[in-house]
Amino acid sequence: METALNHEYLCPHCGTVNALSHFEIRNMYTPQYADCHHCKTKLEIVPADGIGNNINLVVSEAAGEVLTR
Repeated sequence: METALNHEYLCPHCGTVNALSHFEIRNMYTPQYADCHHCKTKLEIVPADGIGNNINLVVSEAAGEVLTR
């Protein structure tokens, strides 16, 4: 049985390490939204193709009112 990969990223507001399951990545280059587990800042996460079939996560604070998962 294959285990789920987690993609870790830092909250740009507080620096806490958060994780996004590989199965939660829906569409490359499409913003997804989540809250930081520590400071609850709304984050915008954009998955992008990386080198060697890796996935890069571009993370920033979400602007304005957005829906989160």
